[in-house]
Amino acid sequence: MKHYEELTGGEGRRVFYRAERFNAKTLMSSIAPVVNVDNQSFDLFDISMSGISFVSPQNLSWLDEINKDVPLKLKLGNTEIFVGNGKVRRIEPHENQHKVAIELTKGFLDIQKILDRHDDLALQQAVTTGLADESHLVPAEYKQSISDAVYMLRSIHKVLDKVEKDLNHEDARRDDRVKDIILACEVKALARWKEISKSCLRITHSLHGDEAAIAAMKRYTELVLTPELLAGASWNRAYTKPLGYPGDYQVMNYAYNLTMEGSTAYGKFCHRLGTSTGEFIATRMTMTKQAIASLSSKAAAKGQTSFKIASLGCGPAQEVVNFLKSASVPIFIDFTLIDQDHDALSFAYKNTYPEVARLDGKAAVKCLHATFLEFLATGKLFRKLEKQDLIYAVGLADYLGTKRATKLVRDLYANLSPGGTLIIGCMRTSEESLEWQVEYVVDWTLVHRDESEMRDLAVDIEMEAKREIVVDSTGHCHLLIVTKPE
Repeated sequence: MKHYEELTGGEGRRVFYRAERFNAKTLMSSIAPVVNVDNQSFDLFDISMSGISFVSPQNLSWLDEINKDVPLKLKLGNTEIFVGNGKVRRIEPHENQHKVAIELTKGFLDIQKILDRHDDLALQQAVTTGLADESHLVPAEYKQSISDAVYMLRSIHKVLDKVEKDLNHEDARRDDRVKDIILACEVKALARWKEISKSCLRITHSLHGDEAAIAAMKRYTELVLTPELLAGASWNRAYTKPLGYPGDYQVMNYAYNLTMEGSTAYGKFCHRLGTSTGEFIATRMTMTKQAIASLSSKAAAKGQTSFKIASLGCGPAQEVVNFLKSASVPIFIDFTLIDQDHDALSFAYKNTYPEVARLDGKAAVKCLHATFLEFLATGKLFRKLEKQDLIYAVGLADYLGTKRATKLVRDLYANLSPGGTLIIGCMRTSEESLEWQVEYVVDWTLVHRDESEMRDLAVDIEMEAKREIVVDSTGHCHLLIVTKPE
């Protein structure tokens, strides 16, 4: 028998039957609800039958409106779903803004009716958007490049299907022969794929600023080209994002393992094309592992007795696994692995702990499960740790704009010991960058930076610090390496 305090309420959309207020955007996620108060529009925050709250900029004061009756309207897009009156009852801070709570004085909110209306409007919007033909906005040259890519992939698909059909299933060498054909197709396809990627990147860059054309090209790519690649596990996972975010630790593992994933020859080919395209992931990992080895050896040579390392956004931490597999380590190494994905941390711990045990007291690994917002508030996050000799975040700045990335670098640098090193990785801008492939083909938005922009990330760091930019062997990513004075 449960006590009353153990009883739980409803979940999902049923929550409104019991909850006095619930988050508006969570339940109405397809079309963001907006409240119009006294002819000013604001984002709706939460909602109940008898009231609402909304988020207002700090420069707007509501103190004079407390307990005054004000007219208000609720809208979903351009559709008005409620008209009434209410009194401002409460004002409180909310993420550098104000949250204003209003109690209705005229009318009430029929929650189920509003949700049904939202779903109807969202469905109409989806149908209208889905059937809209904006292909006239897509340049003919771009269509030709996409057509060339589809032709290449379908030609390979046909060849590989025939190979699988014609080879005798009793042939002991059948799997090896299929693999050889796949690798031969990959060699030829990869060169052509790079040409197409370069052409598409040039076209999309030439239309920078034309938002309508960019959106049309992206949609055209996802409808025409992307389906041809989804037979490959690497492309499929990057596009469908089963864990809710791109570049999850399983995508990283694909790049590290380079196995022939797939149930068909064409599926295996597509997977290989994806992992070959993402070769930089493995080279970046190797560069990080080499940095760990080099810096820890130098620390040992200087007489240090321990070396503390923190990895922010660690993913599967393959570089740590590979380093710990060394026959010996030069100094006691204390790793702190930090990630927002609990499964990624579990994977990393499972693979590092046996090596820690083998090294018998010469290494330690601990894991911190933190949210993405805590990543950004690194000053608070790192207060849980001692100063570090090496901090690296090789796949995080790709998701941050200049302001946030600069703050991240500044905060991480502040948590280095004297003589410590900070390594920040980022995708590299070039004529052959992967920007088109990740953004247009698999809907994976990453920030690409040139060398000057990488150096600018360290603009708030003391001038005495040594700065270095190192490009990986693929040319697709580079590392900002900052060394703190001793």
